[in-house]
Amino acid sequence: MGLLVTLLAVAVRLAWVRFVPTRPVGDFAMYVESARYLVEHHGLDGEFIYMPGYVYLVAAVDALGGGLLAIKMIGVASGGLLTLAVYGTAEAVFGRAAAVAAGLACALWPAGVAVSSVTGTDMPGAALLATAVWLLVRNAGERPLGAPVVYGFVLGLAALVRAAALPLVAFAALHFRARGALWIHALTRTAAAALVMLAVLVPWGIRNRQVYGELFLTDSHGGHTALVGANPNSEGTYSRSLNRLFAEGTGYKLFAPPVRESDRVAYALAKQWTRLEPPYAAGLLAAKADRLLSFERPLLYWPLYRQSVLPEGSRTLTWFESHRAVIEKVVDGYWWGFVAACLIGMAAAAARRNFVALSLAPMPLALAALYTLFFAEVRYHVAIVALAMPFAGAGVVWVGEALHDLARRAIDRQRRPRLVLEAVVSAIAIAVVFLGWPRMVAAGARLRDRHRWAACVCTVDGAKRVCAFLPTAPAPPGGPSPVRGVWDGFGLRLSPAAPGGAAAPPSALRVAAATDIELPAGRYRVSMRAEAAGPAPDGGSLELRAADAAIARADWPRAGVPVTIAGTTTHAGGKLRIELGATGAILHPGDGVPSLWLSAIEVEPDHP
Repeated sequence: MGLLVTLLAVAVRLAWVRFVPTRPVGDFAMYVESARYLVEHHGLDGEFIYMPGYVYLVAAVDALGGGLLAIKMIGVASGGLLTLAVYGTAEAVFGRAAAVAAGLACALWPAGVAVSSVTGTDMPGAALLATAVWLLVRNAGERPLGAPVVYGFVLGLAALVRAAALPLVAFAALHFRARGALWIHALTRTAAAALVMLAVLVPWGIRNRQVYGELFLTDSHGGHTALVGANPNSEGTYSRSLNRLFAEGTGYKLFAPPVRESDRVAYALAKQWTRLEPPYAAGLLAAKADRLLSFERPLLYWPLYRQSVLPEGSRTLTWFESHRAVIEKVVDGYWWGFVAACLIGMAAAAARRNFVALSLAPMPLALAALYTLFFAEVRYHVAIVALAMPFAGAGVVWVGEALHDLARRAIDRQRRPRLVLEAVVSAIAIAVVFLGWPRMVAAGARLRDRHRWAACVCTVDGAKRVCAFLPTAPAPPGGPSPVRGVWDGFGLRLSPAAPGGAAAPPSALRVAAATDIELPAGRYRVSMRAEAAGPAPDGGSLELRAADAAIARADWPRAGVPVTIAGTTTHAGGKLRIELGATGAILHPGDGVPSLWLSAIEVEPDHP
């Protein structure tokens, strides 16, 4: 039965690849180009900063004469392997019926089928990760010595494709313990699995030693990825302006040599940004979790709707564009049904004290937490779905059995209490997730809206650096942050909306943002260029403050006519606080929201 379900998965994906001729673009094209470079030069490009596993696979196909269609067969085979692993895991911890349900759910997973044609690491990494778990649950009970070896080996292969698989080796201890092993044995077996996994990665570490002069077993862009995920100007999404900000503010380039030094600088800056405004960082976690787990429709972007993936004007693209709304509803509906089935499966496992199955639940949760902390894209949840699929199969079977019993009106007395308990626990879990998740996302949006700040490049004593401007006076008080960030400055906005939604009274409102800059004692000239991007408020004015004292004032600039506001201050040493405030009265909210953009921020010694 497992082989039949696997063949179904392969057949569906083969049909997809055959009839939807997508082209690799962006990072996915980069993988193919890197593989062809490897074949031609017998080594990876010096600027290659990712894990090499998928590139090695593509290079092998290319070396054997395979073209793009053959390379896509990696995704097709990965989908088949993933289905087989899901089937095997579900059978081992839940039984045959759950295995069939989970295998069919994986084989016919709409977004998973679509992603199989993308020449990327997500599907192969998920397949290897699911296979490692399958081999663990299959062997942990009967082969306590062999189980750590096969689990560590395949997990090492998964880590060669996606480094996020590395920390999951620790969760094997929970499964060994659930199988009845003493804690000391569970820990030693997990340590053995970790050693095998590290042995698989050692050749990659030796290569890194030769290229970078240091031994490490991961990729070389973790710091860059964390910086993208912490960017307040784009709410944790990638933006090209971050490249400019990072290059001018640090002297390094994102994802470019010198790779290791640049990555360390990026990671240090990401940690600094996260600590700077904890409420905003908490709101950013909610945004990343939302992108990772709320919907599956964005998974269709890479195989279908990204520009140039399908030929413009082709019948295939026209069909998918004309049916896009329906397709997205189907994909999202499947995802929400999958989540509900997972929750039911986990609740039933908990009610039945199926600790062997529950020992696997922390793995997808840990993977979701890892991506949420650093950087999240919806395609990263492919591996999370792979690890959670057995629980969905168990949930589907539970619903089927419950409906069957209710229809027959013949429930065994010994089964009735368990059925009621499982139904109650499942209903609570579904209510908590489906009602709590949108509220969590909305709460995160409110935190970001109230505590938004800006990162930008400023010049301090002739050198470029990254400055952080935090709101110090929102308008109205207690309302949303007026600050918006761009790479070379920040924006301030006077809002006519009060917290209750009513128009602001015709009196002066003040918004302000400040930054702290470490400087030695001395006298300094502080300057900024102000430019209006909206209608001027009644009586609008600007005030530049340093060390809590006003050093310059100016009228609100006319739209399209920038002005420079500058002043001098004497600093005793340490952190110098620089604040730019804008004041004005909004008499006619319907005329628009006055906005002000500040750039060319400079702090220079003021020599007589």
